[in-house]
Amino acid sequence: MRSGVHDGGRRGVAPNGREGRPVHDFRLPVAAAMTPVPPQPPPGQYNAQLDALRQATLGAYEILAELGHGGMASVYLAHDLALDRKVAIKVLAPALLLMGEGMVERFKREARTAAALSHPHIIPIYAVKEDEQVLYFVMKHVPGRALDAVIHDVGPLPIVMVQTILAHVADALGYAHRHGVIHRDIKSANIMLDEDGWAVVTDFGIAKVVQAEGLTVTGVTVGTPTYMSPEQCDARELTGASDQYSLGVVAYEMLTGALPFKGDSTMSVMYAHFNERPRPLAELRPDCPPNLAAGVMRMLEKDPLARWPSMDDVGAVCGRPSLRHDDPVRAEMISLARAGGRWAHLDQLKTPTSPIVLSKPRVRGHPGEPTVVTVHRAARPWWALGAALIAIGAGVALWRFAPWRPSAVPVRLSVDTAAPAPVPAAPPPVAKPAQRPPPRNRVATGPPPGAARESARTPGTQRADSLLRSLRDRALGAMTSAIAAGATPAELARGDTVFKGAEALAAQSRGSEAMVQLATAASLWAEAERQARSRAKPDSTPQRVAEPPAAAPRPAPVDPRPDIQRVIDEYARALESRDVDQVRRAYPGLTPAQQQSWTGFFESVRNLKAGLTVTAVRFAGVTAEAIVSGVYEYDNAGTGRVERRPVTFRASLAVDSAGWRLTTIR
Repeated sequence: MRSGVHDGGRRGVAPNGREGRPVHDFRLPVAAAMTPVPPQPPPGQYNAQLDALRQATLGAYEILAELGHGGMASVYLAHDLALDRKVAIKVLAPALLLMGEGMVERFKREARTAAALSHPHIIPIYAVKEDEQVLYFVMKHVPGRALDAVIHDVGPLPIVMVQTILAHVADALGYAHRHGVIHRDIKSANIMLDEDGWAVVTDFGIAKVVQAEGLTVTGVTVGTPTYMSPEQCDARELTGASDQYSLGVVAYEMLTGALPFKGDSTMSVMYAHFNERPRPLAELRPDCPPNLAAGVMRMLEKDPLARWPSMDDVGAVCGRPSLRHDDPVRAEMISLARAGGRWAHLDQLKTPTSPIVLSKPRVRGHPGEPTVVTVHRAARPWWALGAALIAIGAGVALWRFAPWRPSAVPVRLSVDTAAPAPVPAAPPPVAKPAQRPPPRNRVATGPPPGAARESARTPGTQRADSLLRSLRDRALGAMTSAIAAGATPAELARGDTVFKGAEALAAQSRGSEAMVQLATAASLWAEAERQARSRAKPDSTPQRVAEPPAAAPRPAPVDPRPDIQRVIDEYARALESRDVDQVRRAYPGLTPAQQQSWTGFFESVRNLKAGLTVTAVRFAGVTAEAIVSGVYEYDNAGTGRVERRPVTFRASLAVDSAGWRLTTIR
């Protein structure tokens, strides 16, 4: 079963990091090193998804084994029954399906684009399929190992091997860029060494879809912060230069065995991407040819225009050592891909001289001092994915408001803001010893009063305090702007909830998490302001609905919940009719995308029963926000089986002289 397992400790065709994967002793025999180690998620966590996948692929694929899983997806080895071949099936996390309207269609559209790519160094996608409970794509099964696993076990790679891998990946990315596809998640975990001695790129198009969806509302972006380009951290429009930057990070990692930018939080890593230069390669790898070192450093330029014009230039800089079948570099790559056991020939590989003369790269300040932090990721349940995406995205939002951009005020501000006291500026939230930080869940004991407290404040602590104050002020400023623009209480409520959570986190000495929440609150209030201004543009003369006159057309009853429940009941009955026109009458705000989704659903089910209950309501003048939960029960037209689908959604309602009506469902 060697073809079905890439690495006992790091499994999967398309790895998503190092979540909870054990590291094997490379001195083990090949057979032992290739023995898979079963993952140990919480009991039953993946059983439901596996059962759903088996049901969805019944008659087409036989699921053989799990190859790996991470926060974004799980990968399974399967047998294609029609073509009698091994394939890999990657199943997207259920939380991704809930990221917003149109996510499924965007994913499928981008996956089709990626499937059109045909290149020897790109793992092809065979099919993208959707079932009622799972969304998955089928791709070629490539026996081998992920590059991050190789670097973790071997350390810095021989120069000629680095050149070979860079040439392969640059060739693949150049081809993709010429076809209008940007990867957006290039990292060592998404590059594999296969058993034929080739480097191949995985997960094409997937990161692009997630990012396109995530940035539409709250500033959420998806990527791996340690590999993201400055423009990707800043949520700007990306070009192929962003992939080049990420590949430069991978090249630096291959040459030194370490990442160029590291930190103890997402924000600190993003700060480094924006403002710090990596330590010169010549200092860390003296045997690296000057041209290769300079070429990689140019790939890591902050300004996209200062990098190489194209991936073809990157490939040329790498040099292209011979890759005949008997070439020692290729033979060693095959050995690494197959076993990860003994690398007897690594010290025999010679360092060639690169023949390319580089143009002078743009100089951007002095190199910063390196930090040494190992990033660990733990396996998380599916419900944690949404929080993880929000955390990363809030970090991006932080950069939208950040005071440390080159064009803004420097980080080390000493000016206290006029903010009131709820977010403490005292050391407890952030005063952690520089060398030995306490465990994350440990309750910090307060510092001694007086001078001892001040002496415990390191420059890093002072900077964190300054960031907390600055982020809090910016969040409150965003709220003030939203109110001035005419945002309704319902539109402000989400930011208010997140802001209160940030206050609580800061009081609990959880400064980094508080920063993330403050950035998220600012983003939510900024979105509320945009909604208010967009609403005011078509007609700025009428009075704002949020501030009705004293004599309202129809005052809300003392307890309007029964009326709201009746509106939801009418919506449920419209769904049961499986008639889109009736659904539109019950819900006039039905969007084209929602109509398309319901039409497809109605065609695939019979005897639909919708039981919906209002579980919570928040009123704001003549509007209300309701949380609705329930179950859709129906006969699957394809399988004939009775299925039940739990559902929860948020409904916005408004009241006028005719009563309550649905305005938005999301």
